[in-house]
Amino acid sequence: MSIIRNALATGLLLSSVAHAADVIVKMPNLNMKSLNLAGFTVKEALVPSLGIYLISDSNKSVTASLAAAEKLGADGVMENSKMQLRSRATPNDASWSQQWGPQKIGAAAAWDIGTGGNNTDGDDIVVAVVDNGTDLNHEDLKANIWVNAGEIAGDGKDNDGNGYIDDVNGWNGYNSNGTIPAGMHGTHVSGIVGAEGNNGKHVAGVNWDVKIMPVAASSGDTAVVLRGYNYVLEQKKAWLASGGKKGANVVATNSSFGVDGAKCSEAQYKVWNDVYEAMGQAGILSAAATANQAWDIDATGDVPTSCESNYIISVTNTTKEDKIYRQAGWGKTHVDLGAPGTDVFSTVPGNQARNLTGTSMATPHVAGAVAFLHSVASPAFTALSKAQPAKAAAELKKIMLSTVEPVADLKGKTVSGGRLNLEKAAQQISRY
Repeated sequence: MSIIRNALATGLLLSSVAHAADVIVKMPNLNMKSLNLAGFTVKEALVPSLGIYLISDSNKSVTASLAAAEKLGADGVMENSKMQLRSRATPNDASWSQQWGPQKIGAAAAWDIGTGGNNTDGDDIVVAVVDNGTDLNHEDLKANIWVNAGEIAGDGKDNDGNGYIDDVNGWNGYNSNGTIPAGMHGTHVSGIVGAEGNNGKHVAGVNWDVKIMPVAASSGDTAVVLRGYNYVLEQKKAWLASGGKKGANVVATNSSFGVDGAKCSEAQYKVWNDVYEAMGQAGILSAAATANQAWDIDATGDVPTSCESNYIISVTNTTKEDKIYRQAGWGKTHVDLGAPGTDVFSTVPGNQARNLTGTSMATPHVAGAVAFLHSVASPAFTALSKAQPAKAAAELKKIMLSTVEPVADLKGKTVSGGRLNLEKAAQQISRY
């Protein structure tokens, strides 16, 4: 049985604009006569006890003033530049104050680096939300819903020749068509990944400007699941083969569903692992929610989080207090890290938002983070993601797990021993 697992930025700006010829000098033994002879006047004693003064010469350029001050024997000379104070990238979304999850993972600090969107080559970055559907018309999501530009809506034709008819925004694996249901669970997950940020409405996703590809395929029926994943895989393969002219640059899937107590080594579930491997080879990491049960997944099993693919990032639910939620699985071999999943406020159908709890809510923080890291990655990493997509995916997972915030309750119960830290991961991949 399938289990759905829920229960404008500003930075420090230092301009080159200065007062016409103002310089700051450190002269503990200030000689006013020498200053006057050199054409300077003292405008202000900034720190008299240390001999630090603001001096000026209206007849000199700043460069000439710096040189003249140095000749007077100042211990230190600098231009009096104008600065603006740094403020965190706090979005104006109406319910930001209720979003403890992004705040916990250091999103506001990470948003000082970037707020999502395209990579350094200008390519769209896409997260495939494999769930029970997404409200395409939600006012906080619709701007970020992926659009297949090669398809004409409702004409009953496969306009772009990709084998899928009317797949304008994604695919419905239940009915094998392009009609996406407005599932509450999938809409909530989608908002955590990428609700439009800083638009004054509802919430801000981990990405403010990511593209969300809804794929309705959360199921314990392997055929339905594979139908959904195959759509994602084919879109990414087309994107790679065409140099970005076709398909979609999917970098992550979010799978907030699974089969409790099952083992990926069992015959009927081995193909799940195979498809995660295939997506990984195309550069797609799969964020997967572990069971909403107080189980050691290493012992009890779980699908998909007991699968062995290196391209899965398995996630458990942590609380505001950095504890594993009382009904969430763990496993020092198979569960990679924790992320906020308790009382998470996000979008639901009908232009609404509400709290939900579960590993389902923890996992999209990670899927959104994967896409975010692509958006702030260095040009070298972007180049690697195109030339060697599997290697880039493995490198990104390594960065994410090596930069977690260590958490006592996750030590010995997860691979990384910590909770997602978006700020640290972003800093590292931006220097890759």
